[in-house]
Amino acid sequence: MLGKYHHFPPTHDSFTDAPSKDFYETIIIGGGGGGYHGGFQLSDSKKSAILIDDKGNLGGNCLYEGCIPSKAVYLTIYLLEKTKKIAALNGPVNISLVQDIWEKAIEHKDWVQSIRYQQHIREIFEHENLEFVKAIAKPIKCCEVEVQSLDGSWKKTVKGKYMLLATGSVPVKPPIKGSELTIGSEELFGYNTDYRKLKKSYVIIGGGYIGVEAASAISRLSTDITILEMLPNIMNGWDEDAVEEIKSTLKENNVNIKTNAKVTSIEKDGNQKTVYYVDESGETKSITADEVIMAVGRSPYVEEINNLGVVENRKIVVDSHMRTKIPNIYAAGDVIGKYMLFHSAVKESTVAAWNIIAERPLYEVNFRSIPITVFTEPEVASVGVTPAEAIKLGIPHEVVSYHLEDDAYAQIMKMRKGWVKIVVEKETQRIIGGLIVGEAASLIINEIALAVSVNARVKDIGLLAHQHPTIFESIDRAAVNCCKI
Repeated sequence: MLGKYHHFPPTHDSFTDAPSKDFYETIIIGGGGGGYHGGFQLSDSKKSAILIDDKGNLGGNCLYEGCIPSKAVYLTIYLLEKTKKIAALNGPVNISLVQDIWEKAIEHKDWVQSIRYQQHIREIFEHENLEFVKAIAKPIKCCEVEVQSLDGSWKKTVKGKYMLLATGSVPVKPPIKGSELTIGSEELFGYNTDYRKLKKSYVIIGGGYIGVEAASAISRLSTDITILEMLPNIMNGWDEDAVEEIKSTLKENNVNIKTNAKVTSIEKDGNQKTVYYVDESGETKSITADEVIMAVGRSPYVEEINNLGVVENRKIVVDSHMRTKIPNIYAAGDVIGKYMLFHSAVKESTVAAWNIIAERPLYEVNFRSIPITVFTEPEVASVGVTPAEAIKLGIPHEVVSYHLEDDAYAQIMKMRKGWVKIVVEKETQRIIGGLIVGEAASLIINEIALAVSVNARVKDIGLLAHQHPTIFESIDRAAVNCCKI
């Protein structure tokens, strides 16, 4: 719990008061998806809970600087560019200046964040068994926490029967000389950010999903971008075919990708910044740009909870019930170091709360059915076992696919790149995974995730009439191609 932000989100005066009680059935630390969804479940079941968060509102990093604002910016730019692309069928169209598009995207992001923060304040008051406190939480031992106001005006110790730890994650800060000259997600997408003018050129350090998403969005506004990735390829761990599709589109948008590039230092010269790196041959090279974005990932935030005995290798270790090795302590969200995704945190938090309510480990999270999407153009999404993983695991399987160039919706949206791949276990014909590259992959993947979760057969999908013309027909076509009568 850091208590330091460029701009604090909206809050309510009552949230800054000290806890009203000494004992709560559950103490929740962290107001992101891993915390407040569990808190709502506990409150709805008449279980008293206190939720402590230093931002003074719910949503965690996802709403403050992560998935919500970044996707609001991404979709604003995407829709404007999509309109230009479709309209340009009969000649070039000039919709607006690049700077105007960026500023409108930031304004839209601000609006979305604002209405969601106001919504969360309302939701807190709607859950009468949940007390929310804007403060810093410092665990003393299992189920005992010191709660302190941000300004130090009060301090109080509260006790409980259970704890739910959801302290989230923080950006990784590599030991690079001059790293303080870079900006990150808080500057780009943070609530009420001061960073509202687009630069002409960027260097992005890190070719994971955060860096690639930033490059994909900004490059569509005709900026000069270079990605520096220290590994042999960008998007490490993703399907090679999917990565090649993304690289192809990035290069079409004039994004320069340099892999096997280890950044050593960053220097500022006037209004520009120079990044020095060592390439695969061992030669030191440099790139100068107007701005440098640090996007090398995030790590679980465990600084205030190390004394509880549940942290191993800088993360909290949990079982599928979301329980730590201390039975009365549960954890959810980025701090467990599994899927650093809001929707994963929500399910983890919900399952933890259900098990606290049941007073025994009854419910489990099916991590295999959690979908992952990289919001680039085209989008890339995955769930369950990928084709490459099936081979590695020795699972007898078949991969059925359908190319989106023949899909009606993809044609309407003028985005015919990509494909749908469904991984099917040969013996049972169960769907065990899926991989999608293309228009609305973030939407399509949810149906495959449901199929993985409920052990659906490929024929179950093939028998479902998918609405026409929607992108979901692509799953139908792939499934029908696999069905054996």
